[in-house]
Amino acid sequence: MFMLNVEGSTKRKNTSGRKHISKRGYVKHRGEIIPVNAEGSGVYTATVKKSFEQFDMGLDKWKRQIMVIAQLHLGYSQPTNKVMTLLLKRLRYCFAKELDINEFGYHWCRELERGKGAHYHLCLWLDGDQYRTSHAISPIIKEAWESLGGSIGSTRRPYHFVDDDQSRKGALYHLSYLSKGRGKGNRQPQTKDHGMSRMK
Repeated sequence: MFMLNVEGSTKRKNTSGRKHISKRGYVKHRGEIIPVNAEGSGVYTATVKKSFEQFDMGLDKWKRQIMVIAQLHLGYSQPTNKVMTLLLKRLRYCFAKELDINEFGYHWCRELERGKGAHYHLCLWLDGDQYRTSHAISPIIKEAWESLGGSIGSTRRPYHFVDDDQSRKGALYHLSYLSKGRGKGNRQPQTKDHGMSRMK
C-alpha cells in the first residue's frame, strides 16, 4: 500500500514493528478490567497499557491528580516530532516558574489522516492537591503551543479530576483514545507515533 507523506512524496506505509491492535472494549491492567475507547479502529494494547501504568504511577505518588487534555494543530507540515520536544521543554519551564509544578506525567500522540494535516493529542497529569481544574494550566499550554506556530482545537472536556475509582476509570477511558489505531503509522520510519513520560 502506498500513501502520500507529509512532504508530498510517495512512500510505502511503515508497518514494520507495529504493535498489536485490539478491538476489545477493555484491557487488563494491574489485575483490573479497564474499559477503553476501542470503537472503530481499536487500540494499540502495548501503548495503552504503558500509558495507564504511567497514569497510575502518578496516582501512587499523589493519591489525587488532575489530567489536562489538549488537541494541538500545526499550521505547517513537518516530518519529525521536534515540535513536541520543544513544547514539553517550554511547559516544564513555565510550570515550574509560574505554577510551582516540578513534575508531571504525560502521553502525546501524533496523527495524520488522509486529507488532513498532522496534529497531536496531549494528556498530562499532575498533583491533584496543587490544582483541581485546568484553568491555570490550559492557558500555559495554549500560549506555549501558539508560540511554536500551532493552534489549539476545541475539546468537550478539558480535564478530569481524579479522586476515586470512578473518576480514575473515566480519565483512563479518555486517555485510551490516544492509543487508537486510526491515524498512526503515516510517518517517516524514524518518527514516532507516541511520546510518554517516564515516571517511576
